[in-house]
Amino acid sequence: MVETYNYEFIDKEQLKNFIEKHRLRLYTNILAQIFVGNGTWKEIQEIQFIMKELLPDVQLIGCTSSAAILDGKIVEGRTVINFTLFEHTKVETGLIQITDHDKKVETDNLDLKTIIAYTTHPSIQTRDFFNDIPAEKEVIVAGGSATNTSDKEVLVFTSDSVTSNGIVFVKLYNPNLFIDTYHNIEYSKVGECIKITEAENDRILSINNEKPIRFFEQSFGFNLKDFHQAGCELPFIFLKNGEDKFCFIKDILPDGAMRASLELRSGDELFLVYFDLARMIESSLLQLNRLANDSVETVFTFINMGRKTLFESFTSQELHHLQALGEVSGLITLSEGMSGSVKDVTTNFSVSAIALSETDKLLDASKKDVEIAISEISSERETETPPAAKRKEFYYHFTSEMSKQLYFANTMKLVTKQLACLSCSLEKANRMLFYDKDTDLPNRLKITETVDNLISDSVNKKFAVLFIDIDRFKLINDSFGHYVGDMVIGIIANRLKSLLTDDIFIGRFAGDKFTVILRKELDAKQIMILANKILLSISEPLEYEGQEFAISASIGVSYYPDDGNDTETILRNTDTAMNRAKKYGGNQIIFFASEMNVQIKYKFELENYLRRAIEKKELFLLYQPVVDLQTGQINGSEALIRWNHPNLGLISPMEFIPIAEETGLIHEIGKWVLMEGCRQNQEWFDKGYDELFISINVSARQFLHPTFVEHLHESLQYSGMDPKKLHLELTETGMIDNVEKSIAIMQEIQNLGVRISIDDFGTGYSSLSYLKNLPIDTLKIDRSFINNFTSETVDYSIVKAIITMGNGLSVKVVAEGVETYEQLIELKKMNCDYAQGYYIEKPVYPDRFIEIMNNKKFQIS
Repeated sequence: MVETYNYEFIDKEQLKNFIEKHRLRLYTNILAQIFVGNGTWKEIQEIQFIMKELLPDVQLIGCTSSAAILDGKIVEGRTVINFTLFEHTKVETGLIQITDHDKKVETDNLDLKTIIAYTTHPSIQTRDFFNDIPAEKEVIVAGGSATNTSDKEVLVFTSDSVTSNGIVFVKLYNPNLFIDTYHNIEYSKVGECIKITEAENDRILSINNEKPIRFFEQSFGFNLKDFHQAGCELPFIFLKNGEDKFCFIKDILPDGAMRASLELRSGDELFLVYFDLARMIESSLLQLNRLANDSVETVFTFINMGRKTLFESFTSQELHHLQALGEVSGLITLSEGMSGSVKDVTTNFSVSAIALSETDKLLDASKKDVEIAISEISSERETETPPAAKRKEFYYHFTSEMSKQLYFANTMKLVTKQLACLSCSLEKANRMLFYDKDTDLPNRLKITETVDNLISDSVNKKFAVLFIDIDRFKLINDSFGHYVGDMVIGIIANRLKSLLTDDIFIGRFAGDKFTVILRKELDAKQIMILANKILLSISEPLEYEGQEFAISASIGVSYYPDDGNDTETILRNTDTAMNRAKKYGGNQIIFFASEMNVQIKYKFELENYLRRAIEKKELFLLYQPVVDLQTGQINGSEALIRWNHPNLGLISPMEFIPIAEETGLIHEIGKWVLMEGCRQNQEWFDKGYDELFISINVSARQFLHPTFVEHLHESLQYSGMDPKKLHLELTETGMIDNVEKSIAIMQEIQNLGVRISIDDFGTGYSSLSYLKNLPIDTLKIDRSFINNFTSETVDYSIVKAIITMGNGLSVKVVAEGVETYEQLIELKKMNCDYAQGYYIEKPVYPDRFIEIMNNKKFQIS
């Protein structure tokens, strides 16, 4: 048999008398649930101390609560203790901090029948802590999220622990424990879904890309700030993990945002709902009837705060009927849940209960059936809820409050049907006014309205606008007709739609011009990445009647508020940037000139140009002669990359190589340099210059890439060049971070027959112990040491030391940056092998290189 005693805690002495009166110390399986009205840490710790002294062996769980149940009624701001005495049921309590989440609760599943849990926050899911219970085992999981006054922490506790971020639970073990459930909530959706476009924890920052305040003003014609209790008057549901979840608005913030009762995420879809009182009464009576035929001994109840406030009279009577079944204990929750397995079903706005009994028999079947009745509506006066009859006859007395709610529900049913029809008509009218009929994208009017709203709501926030214009689209229309032109526009529109996210708005501004609005603040690099995706998507080939179209586009970008403080200026400046992109030949991304740093903008534009530099054949190689200091003959060259942009002219490698490194374009560029350098050297070989070698610079990122050796082998095969004629120049700083991997790759390269040089030697962190392990053929002295190369300088000593070290390691030494004849003579005296620099010759085109080979020999004495 299960017995429950409810007690309002006043002080220690009264509690002691209560315990003695009911002889609670004689029981071994006692569960104490303590609901501390508007409690604090100090109050809880005092109660814990008293309980340990008076009932040291009691199993205790508790929490703060704005209201609890005492003698079948809801009482606010009081501390209520429920003692439940079990005869055959094992009781086990515990507390888990959220920081302990990973350690889970080990559960003896054999006789487990139910788990009751209270959490400090609605987002805490009970199932996460008891996921070792087999799915086939029917374990009732029930409980809810604790409450407190707005200025105090929500706390849960056991006899010796308290937390503001966690869960307390009690597990009941008894294979013969009878359990049944009661769960009552009936509702219907109203209108279309309301999409949350920005949320942060429990704060709703924007709905349908507008401030919540503005959205409700425009959609419903009222201001949420006028609502006295928004949570009661404006309940929502949203879909989470396949189930409807209830939430309500707790607060309206000064900036027009809302605070909800649960955590929400961007992309969640809300629906306004109304509660159907008639259906709730019917559901309640059916469940009460069922429970009345069972041997209920005690009831644990969890009542949602919003439900209590919205349906106070009905909830009070509902609780009175549950009390008639068995002694009720419980509390008011922020969210409540119940399930027949470890999967939580958190619905909110309900009255939920579990009925328990250790008596293994049903009530005598000969007892009279429970009579279900609904009293007549009394509109003139409200009377007290009638006491439950001894024969457990359940009925609901309609107060004026309930009558109004019933009338409201019936009206809403009719209104909802009418709204569905009206909504359909409005949707058609809205699409005709604000959407392009050919692409189904927002039109110019909607684009302008969206920018207007973003400016209104974007206090201290930036957003970007992009215009996308199809290059030479008029030629398609003129050549193939407007039907094909419309088809091309439709295909491109669908490609753009595939890039849509909640933060990206895409519309058709006019003709072949599309608009993208980036609601989320992005930096220039992120915008470039997205814009390049757009260009790539548009450039995918399309075909019509066997004719393939090569489509490209020009993109202009502007920022709010950097490039304008109003819609007209922003759109005009975006159009200006787009036209500039078209002027540069199309297939470009151009930022409008604004407060953004010009060099940063130039860098990103340069990156965009660089992506197509190989395809447009804007890159080329120059060759700087390398002289053998013993013979005076030119016996090699260093290939040096250059970039000639049609609008920007010659661009220094110092500008574009770092960009290529940063973006990963270095792999494509490096592969091209290898191919072209090897091809050119083989061409010279075929003309009789068979002693020439070629040195090619390889960046660290390119060198360490998994496909580098493969690309190297392809270049040699493609050109047919003797691998021994290829020298790869690697920087020592590029290898120092991963010496073992570098050595392994270098050995693979040498196995191909290719020679390896260490470039800019002396500027890094070389040591003899490091250098002696590298499989290298050449050391290249950095030009910085040659610049100040006289016998009285430190540089002179360093150069001499490097040459001596190279000779000792049996590797060739090359000095670069030679500017004078005197430097050449000194280097020869030091036994340096090779030299290059402007004194010998600057980097030249291939034809000029051959002229120098034929006409120039250096006399070095």
